[in-house]
Amino acid sequence: MSRTTDGIVSLFEAAGVETVFGFPCEQMDPYYASLSESDVRHVLARSEASAALMADGYARAARTLGVVDGVSGPGAAYIGAGLAEASGASSPVLALTGGNDLENRGNGVIQDGDNEAILDPFTLSTADAETPERAVEAVENAIRRSTAGVPGPTHVNLPEDVMRADLPGDHEPRGDVDGTYPTSRPEPSAEAVADTLDLLEAAERPVVVAGEGIHRADANETLSAFAEAADVPVVTSMNGKGAVAETVPYALGVVGRWGFCQVANDAVADADLVLGFGTRFGELTSVGWSLVPEDVPLVHVDLDPAWLGRNYEPTVAVRADLRATLEALAESAEGDSARAERIESLAADRREWRESFHGDFTSDAEPVKPQRVMHELNERLPAEAILVSATSLPGFFSGAFYETERAGLGYLQARGSDGINVCLPQALGVQAARPDTPVVALSGDGGIGYHIADLETAVREDLPLTVLVTNNDSLGSSKMSQLGTYNFDLSTDFHAGVDYAQVARGLGCEAERITDPDRVGPALSAALDSNSVTVLDVQVDPYAAPPVLV
Repeated sequence: MSRTTDGIVSLFEAAGVETVFGFPCEQMDPYYASLSESDVRHVLARSEASAALMADGYARAARTLGVVDGVSGPGAAYIGAGLAEASGASSPVLALTGGNDLENRGNGVIQDGDNEAILDPFTLSTADAETPERAVEAVENAIRRSTAGVPGPTHVNLPEDVMRADLPGDHEPRGDVDGTYPTSRPEPSAEAVADTLDLLEAAERPVVVAGEGIHRADANETLSAFAEAADVPVVTSMNGKGAVAETVPYALGVVGRWGFCQVANDAVADADLVLGFGTRFGELTSVGWSLVPEDVPLVHVDLDPAWLGRNYEPTVAVRADLRATLEALAESAEGDSARAERIESLAADRREWRESFHGDFTSDAEPVKPQRVMHELNERLPAEAILVSATSLPGFFSGAFYETERAGLGYLQARGSDGINVCLPQALGVQAARPDTPVVALSGDGGIGYHIADLETAVREDLPLTVLVTNNDSLGSSKMSQLGTYNFDLSTDFHAGVDYAQVARGLGCEAERITDPDRVGPALSAALDSNSVTVLDVQVDPYAAPPVLV
């Protein structure tokens, strides 16, 4: 005989889940006992919220289901705070909550709560298992639901008495349990491909708008092949960065309101055909739905029916797998010499645009300019590195100025929730999934304060992350907004001189506080070479302005 939780853990092993994240509680002792007897690694985070964000980062980097566990009631609430990002970004994370015994819950027992109601807003499905067989079945269904079609978070509540009960007979997981995604790749119709190619043949100034869906579909190479075959430039949403290598001529950078390249915005505004691949055409990407011309044909390809054609009426709407669609388009697309010349011209414009910031990139001013930090990241990070950026000012600067050298996951920002709190735990999940890949977390001082205790998690779990804090002693984006709109400044300043390097050393990290811009690059290289958790607290100019449109 085996416990319910033995069956659940065997599902994880069968699904290819190697690491899970959580915050232990007594109600889930049977589950942890089963984990301790398995090959699945459990990472103890410093809160359920940071554990959920680690699971999200793991899911994106491993292309496998992320799993988070926590206690009922308050633990579920904290998990919800973490699942907000996975929900908004269609990331497959399974949340397990440990509930009180069925006969006792609702009668004033500790940490009681309606965990399904708490997590329902952030999940595709939620279940409350009442028997051992149904508990294993619920987890199996949740794995399938999280990874099938459009990925997303799911939740299973496990009462303690159900977890510790025995499963009848010799339970074995089904042979088709799979935690990787996507689990299927629906083909586009021949008619949709032909209609798209007809529009492309007639276009002189087409442009691709690529979103994060390209990463979810693992369609980076096929997008690159299509862009090269058809002579079409590519702009990306913020989290579409890396859809193609940003150093190739046809890559024009991030489009939109924040952290954009002006050449990318201009290319979309001047387009006579817009091809949207895995993008929602959201408010930031489209500059409040004002950037895409109203009188030009638009092709929208997305697997998610909730977003296909939601913000713009497409001339051709294709609900299909992105990689399959791009393979079909690349196979039949024909190049065009005039469009190829246009790409050369746009690439020259992009080089000129970047050159206009050369003085900031190489500035020796103190406090350090954030643009200098971006320059050093470009110079020092190897091509295979992954930069996990916070939102707000670090995201604005890195979106505009950091360049991914390879197509694939080389950049990540919490655009599913726009939470400045996400960066550090999400980067730890990425590092757990890619232990041999250099991972850098880029956070402001406002963002790092949320989960700074998880620096200890990084040290304890041997996750050799480099954390770069751009410290301006304030909530810089909020300060900029308040002063720029109503000319006031309220509750945006922290205590001056907080030394995050000293805090990090207290948590077991290597750390350095940096005021000299010439020290940023060498310190970053040393951190990457050290194989140790390293925090670089860089004092940056609080009045430096990134490319933003208000």
